[in-house]
Amino acid sequence: MSRKQLLALFLCSLVPWTIGNGIAPLLPMQAADLGASQAVAGYCLSLSHLAMAAGTVTAGWLSDRFGRRKMPAMVAGLVSIPALYLMGQATTLWGLAVALAAWFFGAGLIIALLSIAAGLCAEGNQRGKVFGLLALAPELGALLGAPLGGPVADRFGYPAMYAVLSAVGMAMPLLGLLWEERAVTAVERRRIASAARRAGLGRSFHLLIVASLGAAVASFVFFLGRSFAMAEQGFSSAALSSAGAIGGVMALPFPLLVGWLSDRLGRKRFVALSFLSVTAGLVALYASTCLWHFWVASMLFTLSFISGPVGSALVIDLVPQESLGRGLAVYSATTWLGGIAGCAITGCATQCFGIAPTLLAGTCLPLMAVGLLAAVGRSRRTKIESVSPSGKVVPAMKPNPA
Repeated sequence: MSRKQLLALFLCSLVPWTIGNGIAPLLPMQAADLGASQAVAGYCLSLSHLAMAAGTVTAGWLSDRFGRRKMPAMVAGLVSIPALYLMGQATTLWGLAVALAAWFFGAGLIIALLSIAAGLCAEGNQRGKVFGLLALAPELGALLGAPLGGPVADRFGYPAMYAVLSAVGMAMPLLGLLWEERAVTAVERRRIASAARRAGLGRSFHLLIVASLGAAVASFVFFLGRSFAMAEQGFSSAALSSAGAIGGVMALPFPLLVGWLSDRLGRKRFVALSFLSVTAGLVALYASTCLWHFWVASMLFTLSFISGPVGSALVIDLVPQESLGRGLAVYSATTWLGGIAGCAITGCATQCFGIAPTLLAGTCLPLMAVGLLAAVGRSRRTKIESVSPSGKVVPAMKPNPA
């Protein structure tokens, strides 16, 4: 992959992650201001993650069906801007939920298309490094989004915060102009779609999906539980944003380093480490009583982000290239499907049992995910034709060790 292409994909990814990290920690508080209970706030966030999952799966379908990724991503970037602005104008909970779902659908579509484009362009011995660099976007997004979220909302209100973030969103379609993608002819589109229909995903891929889903649920127990715990102890919106920003800064070099190491040492051990980081973060969050405690819990939790780049590289190792769009989209969707379940479960459990028991129960899920991960074996690609990044059908690549 050329440096220009990698830089374009990284910058395009940075925009939705900056916006998402700016608004996500404050959504439970905004929902509460509109009259939502903790359970209803959890349901509202679950709806947003359902939209994110739908956008992610749609990206896989678009990629495999039409062989195009740049144009759908740029259109989604344009359409997402008014949806984001309307979130700041919402005066009812349902108005917020609809605008929220629209923006998250677009964000899921964009991020998944960028991931698929990177997977198609990355060479076998550089996949971890490429996805590791792209995984810096969430951490940098946390760093850049924090001052655009809580502090602006505290001083000027939610409408001003969303107006600023809408202006940030305008950068994505402009940065997309740097993204190079060859046009695919109608004949090539039919060949791509035909090859994708014939290819499967494999048993190891499905085991990885189940394990990732369990860890994702626990991740959102942490995410929503941190908001509830800090609000319960009287911390401000700025303090809540700082917890996410500090965690992002500390975890900043890890995705790139771990991605590079996974190309040489194998991927499963690093995915397992990311699952265990979620458990460590939940335990630290359970014991947190002051601001720096929440910072430490966030630092431990953000180490789990290494599962993104390493897991994506592992998916490419496990599935045939002709099914790459579908495989990466489904893997990416586990995060947001986990968000649906995690937010709903956390909201209900917190309201019924309190935040402390909810956090302790969440620690078990990543441990079970590690057990499932142990059964994920080596890739055995189907020996049929594959589709190159440009849309050309070529012989399938040899398998890479997981």
